[in-house]
Amino acid sequence: MSDPRRIAVATFGRSDFSILRPLVRLLLARPEFETGFWVGGAHFEQISGRTVTDIEASGLPIWARIDGGEHDRSGLGTADMMASQLAGFAAAASGIERPGVRLSGPTPDLVIVLGDRFEAVAAGLAMVPVGVPVAHISGGSVTEGAIDDVFRHCLTKVAALHFCDLPRFARRIHLMGEPPERIFTTGALGLDAFRTSEVHGVAQFAAQFGLAGLRPGYVLGTLHPESRRPDATLPMAEALVEAVLSTGLQAVFTYPNADPGSDQIIEVLEAANAAHDDLYCVRGFGADWFPSAMAHAGVMVGNSSGGIIEAASFGLPVVDIGDRQKGREHGPNVLHCRRDRAAILAAIHEATAPDFADRAQAANIYGDGRGAERVIAALLDVDFDALLEPKRFAEPDPDFVGDVQELPCG
Repeated sequence: MSDPRRIAVATFGRSDFSILRPLVRLLLARPEFETGFWVGGAHFEQISGRTVTDIEASGLPIWARIDGGEHDRSGLGTADMMASQLAGFAAAASGIERPGVRLSGPTPDLVIVLGDRFEAVAAGLAMVPVGVPVAHISGGSVTEGAIDDVFRHCLTKVAALHFCDLPRFARRIHLMGEPPERIFTTGALGLDAFRTSEVHGVAQFAAQFGLAGLRPGYVLGTLHPESRRPDATLPMAEALVEAVLSTGLQAVFTYPNADPGSDQIIEVLEAANAAHDDLYCVRGFGADWFPSAMAHAGVMVGNSSGGIIEAASFGLPVVDIGDRQKGREHGPNVLHCRRDRAAILAAIHEATAPDFADRAQAANIYGDGRGAERVIAALLDVDFDALLEPKRFAEPDPDFVGDVQELPCG
């Protein structure tokens, strides 16, 4: 048997760690691979909960820590963090420690990068000059209201392998010149953890996060900045909080991501939390508790991808606000609305009406929760040496469908 292929899996925050954890566990179970996390981005930020401790507590191997420190939430601060992360991940790939870069694992044959965060594109671009191939997860989707769209499509051109959520996304990746034999439709990996995770009772969930008096049927909220419209973030956050308070329902909000403008959202949420007993605010639930948060909620509001992708697995109605997720495929459990208070309130009333419940119970279009198994099956067939060769630009093949990969076990 040949030596195991070394695969580094990059993670930048609480959301992608929860998605990637099942994949890493499956990779570790295969003798064909050695695997460890490269940890960077918001995992080291206090405002994000310093979630590197979650990875350490999981017992999963960490091969590199790329600590960019805290960054301000301005556009320039984000660019500074991207520069720091690019240099740090290049150093990790080269096996070189430097200030902010600690290594405890080998240099990899392949780096897996998920999604569309600014840290993700920095890590992906860093692999180009050092000659390490990239596998990209969740390319091909569209989110017109976020700069993530640019980062996602950039990673598509960086990557040598593509693992995407839907056949339509596979076809988009191919239309960007990617060879069909490098594109695998797996379903959304975010559903894998939900398929196997324990759902805790509402009392246990409330006790875990200090949510005294929380009852089932609350509003679950996550709002991120609209990075294409920086001026819209603050009034949108204020309108959302006002609309939720007008419903009389309890509400649990999580902190936003680290995009420019997220500090404005946090200020609005913390002020509302201090002034209203039935509005709770937590930094994040982590991989083990997010399924419980969704399971006991009555409606989800905001503009998080969790509402678009994962919520349907719980039959959870979703009110998606503004343009951040505009253009992204979703199930019938999702309602879109404008950013103003009146539109948000009307959408919440519609989503919590009894006749909406049946509509929200439709099957999740993003898959069956076995995406990580499909990634493993594809990697077992990959010629890793060929990934180092120059990637050809593939002319459009009208017969390419991008069907979901079949699993060897059926």
